[in-house]
Amino acid sequence: MLLCHSYRLHFTNAVRNLFAFVYYFNSGLMFLLRWALACIAIAYTVPVFAGEQQNGCTDSLMIQVNDAETRLPVPGVVISMPSLQTQTDLDGKVIFHNLCKGDRLRLHIHATGYQVMEEDLKYTGTDSTLLLLQPLRNTLDAIEVNSHKQSVAFTNTVATLDQDALDKMKGKNLAGVLSSIAGVNVLQTGATIGKPVINGLHSNRIIILNNGIRQEGQQWGAEHAPEIDPSIAQNISVIKGAEAIRYGPEAIGGVIIVEPPPLSADSGIHAELSLTAASNGRSGKGSAMLSGNINRIPGLSWRVQGSGLQSGNFKTPDYYLDNTGTKEFSYSAALGYTGKHMAFDLFYSRFNTELGIFKGSHIGSKEDLMAAIEHGSPFSKGSFYYDIDAPRQHVDHDLLKATGHIHLHDKLHLNIQYGFQKNRRQEYDIRRAGRSSIPSMDIALLTQTLDAHIEYFNGKDWKGFVGVNGTLQNNSSAAELYTTPLIPDYNSSAAGMYAIARLLKDVYELEAGIRYDYKYLTALGYRGSEMYGGKHSFSNISGSLGATYRLSNQSAIKSGISTAWRPPTVNELYSTGLHHGAAAVEYGDSNLRSEKSVQWMNSLQYTNRSGWLSIDANAYLRYFDGYIYLMPTGKFSESLRGTFPIFATQSTNALFTGMDLTARVSFLRYLEYSVKGAVIRAKDVTHDRYLPGIPSDRVEQSLTFHYKQFFFLKENYLQLTHAFVARQNRYEENSDFAPPPDAYHLLNINLGTKLHIGKHHLSVNFGIDNLTNTIYKDYMNRYRYYAHDIGRNYVLRLTYRI
Repeated sequence: MLLCHSYRLHFTNAVRNLFAFVYYFNSGLMFLLRWALACIAIAYTVPVFAGEQQNGCTDSLMIQVNDAETRLPVPGVVISMPSLQTQTDLDGKVIFHNLCKGDRLRLHIHATGYQVMEEDLKYTGTDSTLLLLQPLRNTLDAIEVNSHKQSVAFTNTVATLDQDALDKMKGKNLAGVLSSIAGVNVLQTGATIGKPVINGLHSNRIIILNNGIRQEGQQWGAEHAPEIDPSIAQNISVIKGAEAIRYGPEAIGGVIIVEPPPLSADSGIHAELSLTAASNGRSGKGSAMLSGNINRIPGLSWRVQGSGLQSGNFKTPDYYLDNTGTKEFSYSAALGYTGKHMAFDLFYSRFNTELGIFKGSHIGSKEDLMAAIEHGSPFSKGSFYYDIDAPRQHVDHDLLKATGHIHLHDKLHLNIQYGFQKNRRQEYDIRRAGRSSIPSMDIALLTQTLDAHIEYFNGKDWKGFVGVNGTLQNNSSAAELYTTPLIPDYNSSAAGMYAIARLLKDVYELEAGIRYDYKYLTALGYRGSEMYGGKHSFSNISGSLGATYRLSNQSAIKSGISTAWRPPTVNELYSTGLHHGAAAVEYGDSNLRSEKSVQWMNSLQYTNRSGWLSIDANAYLRYFDGYIYLMPTGKFSESLRGTFPIFATQSTNALFTGMDLTARVSFLRYLEYSVKGAVIRAKDVTHDRYLPGIPSDRVEQSLTFHYKQFFFLKENYLQLTHAFVARQNRYEENSDFAPPPDAYHLLNINLGTKLHIGKHHLSVNFGIDNLTNTIYKDYMNRYRYYAHDIGRNYVLRLTYRI
């Protein structure tokens, strides 16, 4: 009865929060109307300025690729044209923008297990078209495997950023790119470190798949950002909600899939060059990619890629943030072979970065720290420079992947994947006696993974997956650093097995899954001469049930209930001192038990027949048994290294409820209005109090003006975006070192065009972030105690492909 009463209370609060969401939306909309009128005026004046040309057009064509027999979407279909190669998203869709009536699209379409399709489309003004791929039947030897995409559940909500969207965000880190999706926020540690937050969950509650391999390195704390360069990605997808059955423990909050372009399927050489320059931080980034085939060995394809970035100190509207420069270099190489009924590929990448840590977060005495927090900003205005001094971080990440895909039968496919990762993180503190050049933390994490699964499809309506996973890890700290390591050395091993079944029908799809996991961990470390650590074993069974019902070709409802879990990480168990990157002292709890959750997620997707309206709405309820989090203690630690706030790891039962919405409306031929928003409510139900570190309500809306051709410029757009972030009023008074910051408004502007050079084009995008140079703090920035977020930033992005 008490539980039911609790749910009724939270449901009532959720309804009340919905009205608050509408209020914030209307407030932001009124703020935007004046800018909307200006853009509407431009919409009517530009055609006149262009000589009253009437052939401008901004049409978009959505191509939906389905299985000809099951009529279900086919993800990962490679679609090639003379000047472009792309692939369908997880819903089997791909969109071609800025088309004129009469344009011809000559498409080469191929996917694993389907007949190759050549299609010559003439665009007639329709908003969408359906292509049906014919499955191969009893012709195993004739199958040409060009690529293989990991299957994911379709009963959870999936949001995908395609290549066009990623081009407009070049230069941002992974978290910054993903924040353009409703329900995804950024957990910041100053201006240089950011990690994605999905529906209020982050770090070890989210799995990031880097080219199919689960990214490691989050065991060291919430401050460590993913070691991934998004420049390599052609598509980035976010699966919201628990995906523990397919991907294992720690997929409680969702999965992020970073996908590079498919290896080239034709005999030509493909190249890409992108350059990005930004005023705030005076940063520059360059990225290049080459891919092709080896003619002497049919079926052998290759790709190489590299990028580099450097930035100096960032600036708020009023002052510089000293020692916030960044240096980054990464490269990768891929080699793939395609046979008659098999495919194999190798992939290697290296990511190297050096990050400056804001000097204003490392303060000598408690009195100075309290004064800095009360002042809310540095006492010095700072200056600009590129040099990176202590405190700083140096991170190396190496990834090696080998994958095999074998057709055992026309209904049975075997997939095997081995991955090796080496993560090394060195953190340098301001130290006495000339020791600042010696890292205060030097940790190396070696991870090996082996995944194997069999896919079965009866050719009609049943699809199944059976798989196993195994992981081995070794974490060690360098000796003679004259400090106590943040976490002890440890070894861990884990194994899991799972099964998923899907029933596929024309108007509905049902899915059920079950999984068992086991993990063993042994840790050993020293605090001075005192030895600490221990042995831990964790195991659990997870399950899921989901359904998708298609109301029509334009709309669908998805609903799913699932259980998920994760064992506590080593930093949650054994953190014991200064985490200098977070500028905080953190203490773990070695008695923590596994964190378990039950989730119910629902979504509605709708696009009207003419395509001028689309809506994607999601609502969820998630209950945690043993939710683990860092709680501010209100105390401070004083030592020769400085004075820092203390955070303690705690565990409680918690309830998360929330919703997010994305909607788009096209009108007046050239204009498009879009809005996205997210509301999250999180409560410690054991102690009836709010949880810390939960994103506040936010709404973002944009007005985009499209124009097909303006003299020699094509596919032009001008976009004005307004973001409103509310104050986080749901927190416990006096529970943090400083109260949540005030609400704020941000205005951004972006414009772009494409200069067509023969069959190729140069994409040019220019943007101004924080157009009005607003001074603000975000509640999800761990350095909000000491400084504001960055001010106005001019960004120029150039991308050229052949």
